Amino acid sequence: MDRDRYLINSILRACNILRCLSREKGYFKIGEVARELKLDRSTTYRILLSLERCGLVEKDQKTGEYSLGMAAFEIGNAYLRRMDFIQISKPVMADLALKVQETVHLAVLSEKEIVYIDRADSPRSLGVISKIGQTAPVYCTALGKVLLAFQTEEESSKIIHDIKFTPFTKNTITSRKRLIKELEEVRKRGYALDQREHEEDVECIGAPIRDHHGNVIAALSISGPQRKINTPSEKLYVSHVVEAARLISSKMGYVETP
Repeated sequence: MDRDRYLINSILRACNILRCLSREKGYFKIGEVARELKLDRSTTYRILLSLERCGLVEKDQKTGEYSLGMAAFEIGNAYLRRMDFIQISKPVMADLALKVQETVHLAVLSEKEIVYIDRADSPRSLGVISKIGQTAPVYCTALGKVLLAFQTEEESSKIIHDIKFTPFTKNTITSRKRLIKELEEVRKRGYALDQREHEEDVECIGAPIRDHHGNVIAALSISGPQRKINTPSEKLYVSHVVEAARLISSKMGYVETP
């Protein structure tokens, strides 16, 4: 059955506009949104006006810029309330942050990006600065690689096909072939590495979190400027992250088979 023929284009465009406004910059003029999404200005204006009426976006009357509205915040909070594993993860994340002296992140997959849904700050004053709700690419983050590696073959292939590879550092993966090989390694060893691929001075180690069915529903990572990878301490850092992810998974009802 071809479900695409039942899709409503105006709703898809509205959703894309909301995603555009959710990016880190946060404030966009009509022309910027139209260029970003390759829409004409009149269509963009009408959709923004409708979203504003619903409270999903707000307009700054001085600058003419649009941003997400209170209704979008309420919907996002409703989604987070449904995700019980966030509360389950909190004490494990706090303990991990204390143990490794690094920032700990929890993230889920959203199309070609990851979304940070919780964080435990590093006890050290020098830690990674991030925001809940912030997004990052799947192909150059430890969290993203974990989440992508454990999707179905059909879903991961679709995501990989749609990725526009942007080099953030000299270490960033910039080809599908290299990413596919990397994901194979992630599946074999059960964790992923970010070797200063997204940010020049940040290394990350990520591991999957599974629900009671064994499905990977989120990923856990440690991030920071402290050298972890290709050092004598790498195995210790990895073991801490993997063990924390396993603990959260077990609290979600996942039973690991020998």
